[in-house]
Amino acid sequence: MYKVVLADDETISLEGLRTLTDWEELGFEICGACENGEEALSAAAECSPDLVITDIRMPGMDGLELIKRIRQMHMEQPVFIVLSGYDEFEYARTALRYGVRHYLLKPVVEAEWEKALASITDELEARVKQKLQQAMLANRLLPVAIARMLEGQWAEPEEELAEQMDRLDETVSGWTYIHVDGPKSNITEICRELAGSVGALFIDLSGDQAGLVVESSARAAELAEGIYADLSKNSLKGYVSIGPSVHSLRELPVSYRVAAGAAARHLFYSEGGGPIDTATDARSKLSYTLPAAGLTEELMNAVERLQDQKASDKLKEMFRMFRQDRTAPEVVQMTSIDIVLKSIELVQEFGGTAEQWSDSFDFFRTEPKSLAALEDTLQVVLNSCMEYIRQHKGRSSEHPLIRVEYFLKDNYSKPLTIKEIAEQFYINPVYLGQAFIKKHGISILEYIHDLRIEAAKKWLIETNDTVRSIADNVGYMHYHHFLREFEKRNALKPVAYRNQVRGEG
Repeated sequence: MYKVVLADDETISLEGLRTLTDWEELGFEICGACENGEEALSAAAECSPDLVITDIRMPGMDGLELIKRIRQMHMEQPVFIVLSGYDEFEYARTALRYGVRHYLLKPVVEAEWEKALASITDELEARVKQKLQQAMLANRLLPVAIARMLEGQWAEPEEELAEQMDRLDETVSGWTYIHVDGPKSNITEICRELAGSVGALFIDLSGDQAGLVVESSARAAELAEGIYADLSKNSLKGYVSIGPSVHSLRELPVSYRVAAGAAARHLFYSEGGGPIDTATDARSKLSYTLPAAGLTEELMNAVERLQDQKASDKLKEMFRMFRQDRTAPEVVQMTSIDIVLKSIELVQEFGGTAEQWSDSFDFFRTEPKSLAALEDTLQVVLNSCMEYIRQHKGRSSEHPLIRVEYFLKDNYSKPLTIKEIAEQFYINPVYLGQAFIKKHGISILEYIHDLRIEAAKKWLIETNDTVRSIADNVGYMHYHHFLREFEKRNALKPVAYRNQVRGEG
């Protein structure tokens, strides 16, 4: 059984995580259901979970600090699922920097939840298979052991391999990792041949990547140039990057992560120019600065006002800044998701549904392939959003929330529910409630109470009707409910309020 730790400071949400899935059927055992980060950290230390699901905001130790602390533990690292609200964009960006690949928005959509768990189950099963392979090959093949170490499959090699690594470390001043990203069969052939000719270790990695480990010296740069030249000679598109020098073979994952990250960014920006030496090449340096909030606001204002050219210009300006500053791909990704979410909010305000944009949104949930692809897809989303608003404005000149306000003012004395109001205007009830709070700062039900109590105050001043009859006239079925709401808003009971205003007492 795989082990899972759940962490959420809201009791209802925590119980929801426990019951949302038949964990046992999926092969999981809940070894901790924790209400804060400290409890979750203790549970993780005790049971070494395969999966940790955490809310991003918790009192004391939040989800990000929990992930950071678990990352520092000497154990096989679990897979993380981070849960957060729409307004926690900065937290999401930090989670990505910590290597979290599963990020779900609250409330969790069942289809996304099941998709994430299916992906994680496949990943954990793959881990088990890889462990078995490691057990068979570790004592015979040092390169295989190093490959597994680089991919995070184990933290410490077995004793026999550890002794062999220690002996090798004593003979050199350090090690350098050269990363190659490209067509698998081609780079394998090129790297294997070059490794044999210069006495380097060929590291065969999963996916379209491979690597060489050499002693730290000027030979690393020469070898990287040789690999790049062979790729070019065979008209192959590939990327070569040199990681920082490390003192021991056990530290190679550090060199690998830096080199592989530089290659991925190189690919993201689709640039040429030979190997990247992460120690000296400016192309390996990225910015994690978010674009100015004002630029995103100007972009979305142009979309809402149907200013097509201005919206296109602002989007191009934003992506020019990304290229100029070499903004980290994960920051570009999260900025793009933020714009998509704001576009969905606009569409929902005009009566649309988020499901209409699910295909485009799925594109932004995956790892970005290039800056150009992100910009093109985002432009399509914004154009679709403006087209929907344009069509809606052709049908109605008033914003749906304004029409809802008029409706409430005319019907506050009737028994109303959010569901009935949403159906009246063809708006999703959950979205209507959220949008109303965002606009007015209070819920629809509180707004109705305010209207009723204001009407009741007018009746108290202008008539001699009984308080019970006034309560009934403004829409309260229960007299004590009326008294409670009236006193909450006026700090006086109805009769005392009437006497005070009239000067009677």
